[in-house]
Amino acid sequence: MNTLKLTRDQLTCLIGKEVPPVAETTLPARITFETINVFRDALQKETDTLDELDYDTINPATGPVKFTNLKAGDVLVVKINKVKCISPAAAIVCPNEGVMGDQIEKGITRIYHWDKDDNVEIKGGFKLKATPMIGVMGVAPAGKGIRTIEPGDHGGNLDTTLLKEGATVYLPVQVDGGIFSVGDLHEAQGDGESWYTGLEASGEVELEFSIRNDMKIDIPFVKSAGVFASLASDATTDGALKKAMTKLINFIVDNGKLDFYEAGFVCGLFADLGICQVVDPLKTCRMSISLDNIKDLLNITL
Repeated sequence: MNTLKLTRDQLTCLIGKEVPPVAETTLPARITFETINVFRDALQKETDTLDELDYDTINPATGPVKFTNLKAGDVLVVKINKVKCISPAAAIVCPNEGVMGDQIEKGITRIYHWDKDDNVEIKGGFKLKATPMIGVMGVAPAGKGIRTIEPGDHGGNLDTTLLKEGATVYLPVQVDGGIFSVGDLHEAQGDGESWYTGLEASGEVELEFSIRNDMKIDIPFVKSAGVFASLASDATTDGALKKAMTKLINFIVDNGKLDFYEAGFVCGLFADLGICQVVDPLKTCRMSISLDNIKDLLNITL
């Protein structure tokens, strides 16, 4: 297996085939990526604020990496071996942003520290257990490049709590080589990213890559914490929820033993719709089903 390490100065804010790769290798491969936080280390103390976010420069990802034996139509399999965030890190809230933005009167920055066991210190002397996760992970779309702040069928800024250590992500490859980037680590984030940001951290991830060509998908899927889930993005939350369900039903039909209606009953009765994030230019939702429930319905293994 090929091994590489990319440093945090090898950054891009665009996921696209027009972005020159900073590294090339063949699959299978194990790669360590150093990452920088969404704010590019601009927020170091609670008196630091961002009057406005420059969507062309924030949320940088490390990469891209080109996999020379990966072809359009393949599925890039990404196993998340390690997610390690560097303490401290910042979270912010701003007027007119997040689910309750209409009630936010001013921008506030919070700086949080945590220990080696990911216990985050909050005001009042309390400690809350965190689960570090990856916000951005994606391959180049077939068309024009997409900013790292945006999610889509290529992956990108999915911001789902399922992208954590032990998870396996399945990305539909749209261009030869894949052109993969990763970044935007969060020490902590609730589903929805509802208060506007996660706990935005720099850090390091170790990812293990391989190829599948027996799986039919056209959006990202993830296997994590005992479930298998579609990750769907759309202009509205309702649209993303509908797409997440549609794609999971299609996955069972295309890769399994049931027809559309029976797969629909299975998803309606045994799968759960959920929200990943509602604060990015597109909204991201998921539909999750227990691995125990889906495994016998498929003609492939997950």
